[in-house]
Amino acid sequence: MPDAPRFSVTVPAYNAESTLAETVDSIRAQTFPDWELVICDDGSTDGTRALAEHYAEADPRIRVISQANRGSGGAYNTAVRSARSDLIVMISADDLLLPEHLERFDAFIAEHPEAAIFSSDGYYDYDDGTRVTAGLQHAWADPSTCTLPDLFGACFFNMGAVYRAEVFETVGGFREDIYAEDYLFFLMAFAHSYRHAFLEVPLAVHRRTAAQKSSNAIGVRQTEAQSIRDVMATGLLSPTDYAAAEKAVRRINANIRVRRVLGAVLGPARTTRLINRLKGRHA
Repeated sequence: MPDAPRFSVTVPAYNAESTLAETVDSIRAQTFPDWELVICDDGSTDGTRALAEHYAEADPRIRVISQANRGSGGAYNTAVRSARSDLIVMISADDLLLPEHLERFDAFIAEHPEAAIFSSDGYYDYDDGTRVTAGLQHAWADPSTCTLPDLFGACFFNMGAVYRAEVFETVGGFREDIYAEDYLFFLMAFAHSYRHAFLEVPLAVHRRTAAQKSSNAIGVRQTEAQSIRDVMATGLLSPTDYAAAEKAVRRINANIRVRRVLGAVLGPARTTRLINRLKGRHA
């Protein structure tokens, strides 16, 4: 068997025919060549599987696994369990890695042997053509790293995030029955005391469209609150972190109540635009 690559890039893909080519092209354009790409076709009913297999035929670093639909958590689990590297890269089938992503992370990871989770800044691309920097680290106490209490309030930009395979094994993989399974995954990793290091360079692009599951603001926040409660129930949290978790759940529930009241008057889309404007975000 050939030596394991430096990075295993994992892509869950469900009915992603319209975006997958651009995602794969962004990986093939990396300035750092020592990678494999594992695409999990999660029961697609369009041309996703054929497109992925076309790329695999053209590039031996690309492998395709097909399965019955299990959701993005199940597709990530399948891809990661097939990965050969100790360093796992997350990216969705409609997002992009910028050309120097893997090269910059290769050096950064070598500089931070104490960490097991690595992320960078990135861009949000919107339907109207607007591109904005994520900049979530400005909400953290220390912009160079995110702690568990920080994560309760502002998850790091996880498109293109890298983590060691050990983290996946310790956490037990991604939950397959919830919305935003990546958030719970990282909460659990931090609860198990894995450390995070942040590279303050935009290295990936996340598309934000009305069709994405993340566009359901109330559903996302309900999942955030439930994920925090799930971590609270593990018994892994210190008293300080537990108190921070309780405060975060109260804040999220208050946010949900406000959104419901405003939504009844303005409608969900106008409510989201109003709240984003008040927070200084793209509307």
